Amino acid sequence: MLARRSSRLDQERQAVEQQVEDAFKLQNSYSEASNVTLLRRQSSAYLPATNDSLRVAKQVIQDVYSLQELYERQHVVENVACGIAMIGVLLVILDNEYVVNNKSKLALRIANSVLTKILLSFICWRFALERRILIRRNVLPPNVTIFRMPKQLMQLVLELAVCFIIVPPGTDGSFEVKEWKFYTDDGSCDLPFVVHDGSCYLEYSYPFEVLGLFSLLRLYMIPRVIRNLSSFASYHTSYLGTLHRVNTMTPLFAIKCFLQSHPFRLLLSVFIGSLVVTSYALAIVESPVNPNLAPLSNAVWLVALTMATVGYGDIVPVTTAGQVILVFGGMVNGILLVAALSAALFALLRLDERDKRFIHSLRVQHYDKELKEACARTIQTSWRRFHDFEPGSRSYQKRKA
Repeated sequence: MLARRSSRLDQERQAVEQQVEDAFKLQNSYSEASNVTLLRRQSSAYLPATNDSLRVAKQVIQDVYSLQELYERQHVVENVACGIAMIGVLLVILDNEYVVNNKSKLALRIANSVLTKILLSFICWRFALERRILIRRNVLPPNVTIFRMPKQLMQLVLELAVCFIIVPPGTDGSFEVKEWKFYTDDGSCDLPFVVHDGSCYLEYSYPFEVLGLFSLLRLYMIPRVIRNLSSFASYHTSYLGTLHRVNTMTPLFAIKCFLQSHPFRLLLSVFIGSLVVTSYALAIVESPVNPNLAPLSNAVWLVALTMATVGYGDIVPVTTAGQVILVFGGMVNGILLVAALSAALFALLRLDERDKRFIHSLRVQHYDKELKEACARTIQTSWRRFHDFEPGSRSYQKRKA
């Protein structure tokens, strides 16, 4: 794919260079054939088409197309990395929910480890491409070290840390968790709590494959793919954005533009995705001690109620991890998404200019119809009254008598 894109860009670059070279040759031929042009060449207001100018023009064209090639390579690398990350998330879900055989679990974890190494290499490749792009755009000086790029370096470290967390192959067993909940005066606690030293604790254990839930953090790559699939991920758009001091290559800019063009679709998709991911994570971490949240349907019910800022209190998370997931995935995310989704829904139901013009035309037609009917009734009434007062008519004779 990268080879095809590179060959296409090389062909376009060669065609543009040939056009520029032909234009320079044509300008030189005109200047040699005309004395007036020769005089203009001798004046200070005219710059002749020399070989140096042609070389500079070709260098500029090469720089432009090389930068465009770097952008396209970066987009391909980001899309492939997101695909690998989503495959890893799918393998983690299969390992946690559906696969029971130890050999199958081992095969899934080996495949996930290999994919994780490939993903880390793609992340480093993307960082190298971003560095070259910033140098090409004169944002960074040439031959800059990575330590002179603190923002990009911090982003690289965070991405590597997020994508590195996996369950190694051959890891079996479980780990114990003991959480302090509250003090007790009478030395007794209700289930599932246990008493230790005058306090109530929550003791439970997780299998090691639960740590694979950290792979859900790889979903941060999806906004990049949305940006790459939009019409804003191009060199020309980036150049125009630079002129207006707008960074069009960030995923946030693409999301804001999508919110302006298709707000309801985007917010509804994000809402459903957030609901499913939060419910799945909540059901996994609460299943050892909270059987009410072990079914995924109950977790979806609780997260949906929390997102809607409605709490019945029939089901609550018990573990600290479940409470944290519900706070960030349900309350914070839900409040923002529900508010934005409500605004987008009302905006969707609002009449746009075409609807207003159509309704106005219908009202005008209805008004014209009523006006014609009223005019017809007026004419009929006038005719009847005129006929009644006409001499010789029965009404006139009765009125005269």
